[in-house]
Amino acid sequence: MKNLCLLVVISMVAFIGCSGSKTTKTPKLKPLTFHFTPPSTSSESNDITFGLISPIFIDSFKESNQDPFKTYAKNMENDFVAMLTARGYKFKGTFSNTEQLVYSDKKDIDLLIQPVIDLQFTGDVLKREISHDYSTGKDYPVYFYDGDLTMTGTMNLSFSEPFTNTKIMVQSLRTDPVSFKMKSYSSYNGENIPLTDPFVWNSLSDNLTNVYGKTLQTVWNHLEPAELLQKKTESEEIKKNSGFLKQ
Repeated sequence: MKNLCLLVVISMVAFIGCSGSKTTKTPKLKPLTFHFTPPSTSSESNDITFGLISPIFIDSFKESNQDPFKTYAKNMENDFVAMLTARGYKFKGTFSNTEQLVYSDKKDIDLLIQPVIDLQFTGDVLKREISHDYSTGKDYPVYFYDGDLTMTGTMNLSFSEPFTNTKIMVQSLRTDPVSFKMKSYSSYNGENIPLTDPFVWNSLSDNLTNVYGKTLQTVWNHLEPAELLQKKTESEEIKKNSGFLKQ
């Protein structure tokens, strides 16, 4: 009986030891899957040549050079090419900015397209609490995300005459807001929660993918040739009177 009791105690200690040694695996970062497939392909060629400027974020969006937002804009460049091709338009580009266009580009291009991405986030998600360091006996603040966040995507499209860069048409295409829970996986010593926090990254990845698809569907709907052919005519008139065309 004594040996049996001893065996039970040893087994319980071993179980507790094994259970205590388990650690929760850090969630993996989801791959970025921003992609839009044009819903149809035109069998006819539309008589407009576009010059495509690479999509950029508005100047005030400071995270534009960080992923997932950097890939968001880069993939959008590829999908703009796919949409113009599917619509039956000819295009040149992509160009990083208008300074890259040479004379032959400006002569051939009917309308320049400049897509500017505007993502707005609203919500009180940044939290602060006091943590205690038992090794030093001191308290210190830690920061984390925990709250509801709403994201609204707007695509600002400008169509311009290539020589003078005169804007022929400007469209502000706004999608329906998307609301979601934003909670970081870890707490941090500063207020700048890294985008690579796995919960932050994965939540952004899912909801940016949603907004991305809605945004480009809206853009696709506004690439109908009827109105754009009229804008081509206006651009040609400005080009003709600009004095830049060589005889």
